[in-house]
Amino acid sequence: MDIYVTRHGETDYNVQKRYAGSTDIPLNDNGIYQARELANKLASTEFDIIITSPLLRAKQTAEIIHNSNGVPMIVIHEFAEINMGIYEGLTRDEARTQYPDIWARLGSRPSDDAPTGGETHRQFDARVANGIAKLKVNHSENRVFLVCHAFVARVINKQIKGLSFEDMHAFTLDNCDIVKYTL
Repeated sequence: MDIYVTRHGETDYNVQKRYAGSTDIPLNDNGIYQARELANKLASTEFDIIITSPLLRAKQTAEIIHNSNGVPMIVIHEFAEINMGIYEGLTRDEARTQYPDIWARLGSRPSDDAPTGGETHRQFDARVANGIAKLKVNHSENRVFLVCHAFVARVINKQIKGLSFEDMHAFTLDNCDIVKYTL
């Protein structure tokens, strides 16, 4: 299976450098433009299916691509962004200032701890692994285009390349950039 992974188009939270996590926010005007440009770029690339996160920003990006090429689109919930709990909607500085004890605690063990109400990296890793397993079972012979989120893309890269939780942070996928993997 070939899987092409992209991050959704830009949102106002991206511009403001806020934790979006599971907050269901839309693309901004630039994000819509980016998604349209991505659809144009993909015009000569064949896919069998578009998979998207259930969150609005990813679904909007996927729908723009779907409307451009007519490839079937389905939602897989395991590819929703990590839940950042009480950090959602905050900038890094706001989170550090408003929750200094949690910020300090998470700095030493983020894979097994999370902001109050959020997912740990380990829980999130398992959720994304379940999504990848679904793809392998249901789309093993397909060329898959996955529209997801920054941390989802990071964890997919971690899993495919066998990286540690510590080493996975070197990988970043910008809005509407694409990376290809063969599973």
